[in-house]
Amino acid sequence: MGGRRLIYLVMILAVGLPIIFGVSQKPSRLVSAERMYDVVESVSVQPGEVAMVWLDFGPNTIAENEPQATVLLEHLFRRRIPVILLSQYQQAERFLTSIPKEVAQRLEAEMPGQHWRYGEAWVNVGFRPGGAIFIQSMVSASDLSKFLGRDVNGMPLTHYPTFAAIGGVERVKLVGEITGLVGVFDNIVQFFQKSEYRPTLVHGCTSITIPEAYIFLDSGQLKGLLEGIAGAAWYSEVQKGKHPESENKKLLVTNTALSAAHIVLILLIVAGNIVPLVQRWRERHG
Repeated sequence: MGGRRLIYLVMILAVGLPIIFGVSQKPSRLVSAERMYDVVESVSVQPGEVAMVWLDFGPNTIAENEPQATVLLEHLFRRRIPVILLSQYQQAERFLTSIPKEVAQRLEAEMPGQHWRYGEAWVNVGFRPGGAIFIQSMVSASDLSKFLGRDVNGMPLTHYPTFAAIGGVERVKLVGEITGLVGVFDNIVQFFQKSEYRPTLVHGCTSITIPEAYIFLDSGQLKGLLEGIAGAAWYSEVQKGKHPESENKKLLVTNTALSAAHIVLILLIVAGNIVPLVQRWRERHG
């Protein structure tokens, strides 16, 4: 039991010390995150065209998915691309509200005089049940504004000039899916398309689902990928290179703490294998 407590203490220190003292290191380069940045940077929208971002995560994967959602929305907001936010997962509802609001407040503090207002920069249509059936119905709709109906405040989308008359799904120029759940990303890949329309699709996933996401990345169905919190950290670093005033210290500190924990875990595994070998050698040689 003493050994277990020591291991727990070491892991707590490995994670806690970088956070307490604000220690951060430059994240490792991830090509898939750079590809995603370039894709978002290249998106061009005309009046009535939008991006659609699905936040399909809850408190269980917030450590990885929230930073991914934050960096993606910050990039879209900087480029003044209107965003429709929605979810297939009920526990994501509070993040649909809190994350874009925090991003808008940070950008307004960074650039006094500029504004990112609800109903102009983004609109939140909330949790939509039905999964694949809902997506297929939405893709078939002639006017997304009318199909989606009202936002989470009960206001018709037609009330907001930016989102009043979007038209068909072809007007969605970028689709982002941020999730740690099984199945919801597959719904987007399979059903968010028509014979004459394939969305530009980007994705943020948890570390455990990265191998599955690579399949879609390699096939070209997925244009960019954020691999766990490390992907979000590198994306933010690329964005900071283009916008030096962008604040990503908290994300880098968190990523550094996670890296420290991984290093300690590897060292403990190595030690756990070496110590028995040394003990056996001593027993054999007296």
